[in-house]
Amino acid sequence: MRRTFFGLGLAAAAVLLASHESHAQRGGGGRVGGGGGGRVGGGAIGVGGGGGARVGATAGAYGGAGVSSGASRTVVGPAGGTRTAGAGSGSYTTQRGTTIDYAGAGRGGTTPGGVDYGRGVGGVQVTTASGKEVTKVGTAGGAVGPGGNAVGGRAGVTTGSGPNGSFSSAYKGGVAVGPQGAVAGGTRVGTATGAAGTVSGVSHGAAAVGPYGAVAGGGRAGVAVGPGGVAVGGSRTVAGRSAYGTYYASRTTLAATGGVVRTNFGYYNTFRPGWYARYPGAWFAAGWTAARIWSAPAWGAVATYGGYPAAPVYYDYGETVVYSGDTVTVNQTEVPAAQFDQQATDLAATGAPAKDEPKPDDFQPLGVFAMVGEGEEKSTNIFQLAVSKGGLIRGNYYNALTDTDEPVYGSVDPKTQRAAWTVADRKTPVYEAGIANLTKDETTMLVHFSKDKRQQFTLVRLQQPDGDAPMGDKK
Repeated sequence: MRRTFFGLGLAAAAVLLASHESHAQRGGGGRVGGGGGGRVGGGAIGVGGGGGARVGATAGAYGGAGVSSGASRTVVGPAGGTRTAGAGSGSYTTQRGTTIDYAGAGRGGTTPGGVDYGRGVGGVQVTTASGKEVTKVGTAGGAVGPGGNAVGGRAGVTTGSGPNGSFSSAYKGGVAVGPQGAVAGGTRVGTATGAAGTVSGVSHGAAAVGPYGAVAGGGRAGVAVGPGGVAVGGSRTVAGRSAYGTYYASRTTLAATGGVVRTNFGYYNTFRPGWYARYPGAWFAAGWTAARIWSAPAWGAVATYGGYPAAPVYYDYGETVVYSGDTVTVNQTEVPAAQFDQQATDLAATGAPAKDEPKPDDFQPLGVFAMVGEGEEKSTNIFQLAVSKGGLIRGNYYNALTDTDEPVYGSVDPKTQRAAWTVADRKTPVYEAGIANLTKDETTMLVHFSKDKRQQFTLVRLQQPDGDAPMGDKK
């Protein structure tokens, strides 16, 4: 299956180039990706529709060796139009043994009548040293007329497999923009297979924006936004909002997300003796057992250990912490969003590595968490966290997609009980949650990508069913 999908991507790339050759004398277009082909292929590496100009990636992120190739050419037609096409491919291997192969192609340009258009295809294939495989193939295209009217669409297929099961998903969507507004729609299909069986689902969505407001729908839901207010209907409501910011997630929704994520979770072998042997630089405390690392302490135990008040302070993003433009409301008190963001950055920086670093065995485990975005049912972003008596956050961030592990550094404000952390030596993104929230089975969290971009995610606590060998044994 994996080879088949990646092969489809390469075949599509060849079709694009062949199309370029057969139409070159017609005077076709000049800007590849000029309406929708700008970022084709998605996944671990962006594959540019711009004549292959952005095909390629740096291997320096993980210290591996990389190889890439690309070529593009432009043809000018007798009527003044131009057409550019190109393709590229490459491969690199990380220090941990993960191999990433990628390929892409694009073509497009400007017609003599002034229409910009583009089309591209790309594929990324990731194979970890432990045998996990993920493949993503995507296409995109679009056109923009001289009056500003535009159409675009994209589609993609993602598959993955490992020792505990497999998953796949497909997406297809499009958008049209005219003088009176815009219309968009899409369909997503997914399936996951594990030891307990197979789960699958289908979701549909659509949105329209006109001169008098907006209408959106998904599944059995709908929302209309006009100059007179907002109307919502259906059993599944769509908020019609930006991906950045906060949104309300009910306890029922969080619990349902947690159940699905735990069912689909395939990395219970992490943070065990054998796993630590593969990552000698990972953060861990000698003598801790896998059962202790994966434990889920209650708030009372964490509060007593850290000297926090018995009454917890919860940070429920989208409910008690709500962003709205340049302000954020925290427990019914408005503060500038920039100020709240900076507090998270400063809090994370306070927990940077120091010369007088506490010994790992002086920490209280907080557990293992899977991080997922809204609507996601499978996680490859995993945190193992612990807190010291002085409020330092330590642990590991494991990216299951690339099979890499990096240390976590952060701290807790004892007065506000707000926790924030970063990964390795990077200043962004900054991850934050209430320390009390990290004792819940499911909780919302906030990720600050930049000064004006933050996104809400869900953390799902995981508990390993067995395993109590001391970490120092590394067996």
